[in-house]
Amino acid sequence: MVALKLKLTLVALGSSPKDLCRRFAAVNPTTAFTAQNAYKWLGGKSAPRISQVYNEWACILGGNLTGSFIAAASFEEFATSLSAHYNVPGTTLAELMREASSTRLAPSVSLPDGGQWSTSQLLTGRYLALSLAWSQAQSGKLIRGQVEIARTGASGLSLTYSEALFGRVVVMDGAVVSDGRTAQSMAVCRESGRCYLFALCVPPPPANLIGGVFSGSALHDFGARPCASRILFIRDHSAAGSSDSSLSTYLEPSQALIGRALAGLGYGPEEERVGVADHLKTFLMAEDRAGLLEATPESVGALGLLLDRLSNT
Repeated sequence: MVALKLKLTLVALGSSPKDLCRRFAAVNPTTAFTAQNAYKWLGGKSAPRISQVYNEWACILGGNLTGSFIAAASFEEFATSLSAHYNVPGTTLAELMREASSTRLAPSVSLPDGGQWSTSQLLTGRYLALSLAWSQAQSGKLIRGQVEIARTGASGLSLTYSEALFGRVVVMDGAVVSDGRTAQSMAVCRESGRCYLFALCVPPPPANLIGGVFSGSALHDFGARPCASRILFIRDHSAAGSSDSSLSTYLEPSQALIGRALAGLGYGPEEERVGVADHLKTFLMAEDRAGLLEATPESVGALGLLLDRLSNT
């Protein structure tokens, strides 16, 4: 749907493709939104794979739009947001809406070579999981877990999450269900039989970060308190099997320690890791006194852009 979003952007701004290229260049002189790429993207032959392009796009449009929203939103959601800030002719909007309805496919993202990057491709991989510790004895600390999302069959996905607790590895797993924008997994703990829900935001490419909410009952509590916390899956770019299972499960929420964990996953350089670690910590530790615990696509997407810049892949 990137082509349709770009067409609507041209209408809203009253711009030509060449003028839009100039606008992108004004935001970032080294932008990937070149005349050659614009031709391919407007023609629906491929789509931007670099997260920064969506960030630049958001700067051009202004308002409350974010790069992560532009990348992940359906055409209808994008059109609604854009129409709130720009005067888009109703006939043009209706025509693009019809085109969107007639070309809607299974959730996917176009690749530069003209292929499709499916939701399964975005989610599969090994991750370090960070969330707020539920244990009252470890209050205020983060808990470190390991996650693997793998294919099952032709199009299915499974999630396996593990933590080192009580001198043993506690594992929970379950199927993943996704509509292209969100993903959920009801994982069952192999030790206790309890269920745990992962409610996640599907990231745009290159998908270095998956964020959301993790809920269930505290495994190590006498009262088995129902709990929920924000959780982040950070993609592991290190060599397969290189993760150190001897590392402590509980982690002090310090920039240095989180930065060190990022280094172990293959992110750099060092001076930038510390700043990104602070943003990750703030997201995980933030208190919301409104009674609602949430992980918005915008907040997760902003963190994802920071990690994308650290990734060498």
